[in-house]
Amino acid sequence: MENLLHLVDQYGYIAMFLFSWIVFLGLPVPNEMAAAFAGYLSEWRQFDPYTSFLFMYLGLLSYGIFGFLIGSRFGTGLLIRLINGKRTAELIRKSEIWIDKYGLFAISISYFIPGVRLAMPYIAGTSKGISLFRFLLYAVPSAGVWAILYFQIGRYFPKSFQSIVEEISSKAGIAAILIFSAIVIYFMFQLLQNRYSSLRRKKIRYRK
Repeated sequence: MENLLHLVDQYGYIAMFLFSWIVFLGLPVPNEMAAAFAGYLSEWRQFDPYTSFLFMYLGLLSYGIFGFLIGSRFGTGLLIRLINGKRTAELIRKSEIWIDKYGLFAISISYFIPGVRLAMPYIAGTSKGISLFRFLLYAVPSAGVWAILYFQIGRYFPKSFQSIVEEISSKAGIAAILIFSAIVIYFMFQLLQNRYSSLRRKKIRYRK
């Protein structure tokens, strides 16, 4: 956290933007911790919370756009060479599995899966079937929910946000899968109802 405080002292709100690039810049701090730290600073260092969140959120989106463009231009090889080859290769493999299994919804889910969210923009960029517009369509809302969650944890739990973030992150993947599965089941049921009229609940008529 000393490195993050040093960035804040030097760059102010710009540091909020840089927090979303923290892993890519080489600092060993998870994205979740950096986002919560931005919320923490808005309460304890007299930064405006709305401006702090805006800069942090724009940094998160710009990181995703950067990753997408790099993936579409150079593939995933450049990322593996730049950031811890073996670990990054494993994250890329997991992201490919997710996007093959869940399609574009994997982009939304990835923001709640530690590690996978870092590699997903690059994987989406390498896919010929995913344009930048389609990537942003699924990334922007999910990134917003993710950013609000961790930013507010930093604001409302300044003394214990580190332990809370670690606990949430350890269970985030399971929670995201369960939520996504419930959504898929719901929409499949709706699709079946629309396709097979016999499954619809018939309106009961009463004889007068």
